[in-house]
Amino acid sequence: MGSWSKIEFIFAHRLHISPLDLRELEFYSIQYILKEYEDYVDKENKEYEKQNKELERQQKSMKMPQQGFGNYSVPKFDIPKFDIPKY
Repeated sequence: MGSWSKIEFIFAHRLHISPLDLRELEFYSIQYILKEYEDYVDKENKEYEKQNKELERQQKSMKMPQQGFGNYSVPKFDIPKFDIPKY
């Protein structure tokens, strides 16, 4: 579970419970709260990854071809050669 200072940090920083209030809790209560917090963080991370994958999929589907105008390509043709007039 880690050291007690890490537990106090999580409770103080993330859960906004002071170390004095933490010491009044039963140990099993602390374990349950930490387990719920870990589950919450895991759920948030999975949701974040899911949103990132969806965003990447949308960006890939919206990419337009870089060549030409949309789905049309620019026709290629040869420029005729002209003789330079002599005076």
